[in-house]
Amino acid sequence: MTAYLVANNHLTGFEGNVAAYRAGVTAVSTGAGGRYLARGEPIKVLEGQWLPRQRNVISAWPDAATLERFWTSDAYAKNLKPNRAGNALNDIAIFQGEGDPPPPGGTHVYLMVLAQLTHPITDYGKAAGALVAQHGGRYLLRGAPLKVLEGEWLERVKVVVSVWPSLQAATDFWNSDAYQKDVKPLRDGTGVYDVALFSAAS
Repeated sequence: MTAYLVANNHLTGFEGNVAAYRAGVTAVSTGAGGRYLARGEPIKVLEGQWLPRQRNVISAWPDAATLERFWTSDAYAKNLKPNRAGNALNDIAIFQGEGDPPPPGGTHVYLMVLAQLTHPITDYGKAAGALVAQHGGRYLLRGAPLKVLEGEWLERVKVVVSVWPSLQAATDFWNSDAYQKDVKPLRDGTGVYDVALFSAAS
């Protein structure tokens, strides 16, 4: 089943050789079986705060084992990863997928939620899932990491990534009365949420 790498990066400086890292990482990761879905800054922040120095990456892999082989390979771990040392604080983890990514191309966008939960959101999750489907979206991953590769994902932090056929479809869902008035209030008082939309990686 599809596995996803999600990286939440906070830039801290320019000590490493970022140019060398960026020049090689796409070829190495795609050659190992991965595909970038989204990376960089959000196109729109819907809730909370994405900091100016925050960057995110979502990539899809055939399975978790393939992703881990890439992560520990000499091509990545020895030849590329050192080039980004000292540039960011990185929280990077593998998430088990519940759906496959869309094919490359098209106008789709990704909605990412970073949720620091203090209480369960079972009722919200059920209601939101039904409404997401009604508006043409579908979930790629939800929940806690399968494995943390770098940094720290706190136990209370959950991640949700859904894919939408267009920016309009995603914003129509978010702004709808059904979501804003009926569904979203179900998670009031359950935690802190950062929600943003990302364009598909070219």
